[in-house]
Amino acid sequence: MLPLLPEERRITRAVDIARSLPARRLRGWLSRLRGPSTRLEALWLTNASGYRIHLHVHEPDDETPRAAVVLVPGRDHAGSVFCRGLSLISADELAAAGIRTVHFDPVGRGRSWGHDDFCGVEGQDALRAVLDFVHSRHNVLPDRVGVLSMSMGLSLAAPVLAREGRRLKTSFLLDWEGPATRDVLLRGSPIPSTARAALAHDPDTFWAVREPIAWIDQLPCRYVRIQARRDHALGDQGIGCALSLLNQATRGAARATELNDNPSDTAWRLDQVPDLDWAPESSAALNRLLIRKIVELTGTQQTTG
Repeated sequence: MLPLLPEERRITRAVDIARSLPARRLRGWLSRLRGPSTRLEALWLTNASGYRIHLHVHEPDDETPRAAVVLVPGRDHAGSVFCRGLSLISADELAAAGIRTVHFDPVGRGRSWGHDDFCGVEGQDALRAVLDFVHSRHNVLPDRVGVLSMSMGLSLAAPVLAREGRRLKTSFLLDWEGPATRDVLLRGSPIPSTARAALAHDPDTFWAVREPIAWIDQLPCRYVRIQARRDHALGDQGIGCALSLLNQATRGAARATELNDNPSDTAWRLDQVPDLDWAPESSAALNRLLIRKIVELTGTQQTTG
C-alpha cells in the first residue's frame, strides 16, 4: 500500500488515513453496540515448505456459522497493518459487521518465518494455507469466504485463487488498486535481496509467478475491482491497469466481474472512462465503500453503522 507512493503522496495518504480514524472508530463502536461482541485470536499455521505463518482471527464471539474474509496486505506490509489503523480498512471493523476476518503475515514479513520472496511461491503458499484454514473452520460458511487484496497483495491473491479457488470454492476476490504488470511491480521500494537473485537468474519465470495479468483470466470466483480515477500509486495511469485486469477477467473464467458500482460483466474501453463510476480518493469514503462491498459480497445482514 503506502510504500508504492512517491514520498509526498505517501505522506498525504497517511495523514488522510489518520484523519479518518475517529469517524471509523465511532462507526465501529456503534456497530458493536448493535451487533455481536468480538474476539481476537493469534494463531500459527505451517506452509508447504515448513515455514510458520502468523495470523490473527478477528470475529464475532459466537459459534454461529458466518461468512469470512481474508485480508491480504500490500507491498512490504505484515498483516498487523490491519490492526494498527494504518490501512484503509481494519479487521475489527469487519468483525463488528458480523464477518469472521483473518489477516496474516506473508513469508518473511512480521512474525512469519522465512525470507520475503516478493509475492512469490512461498508468499503465495502462505495465503493458500490461510485459505485452507478458513474454509475448514466449523463456524465459517464455506461458500461465503472471500479475499480482499490491497494494492500489491493482488500478486499473492490472483495466482492463488486462479490455482486453488475452484478447489476451495472461494466466493470472491475484491481487489483495491492492484498492479497488473511487471513494469508496475518494479516501482516503489526495492525488491528484497533474495527475490533479486531469483529475478536475475530467470526473469521470465520470476514474473510469470507474480504478474496478476497472467492469472486474472483464470479466476473461477467473482472479481470486483475498486479503483479511483486517480490511482493511489500510478495517478492517472492506474486506469489502464484497472481496465486491463477487469477486461481479462470478464473474458476469462470469472463467475462475475465488476468495476466499482458500474454494470457487472462488462469490458470497458478507455474512451468510456469519463462516464464510469469511480471510487472516492478520500480514506473515509473509501473505507465505507470497502466495508459496504464486503458486506454485500459475503451476504452479511449485519448493519455496519
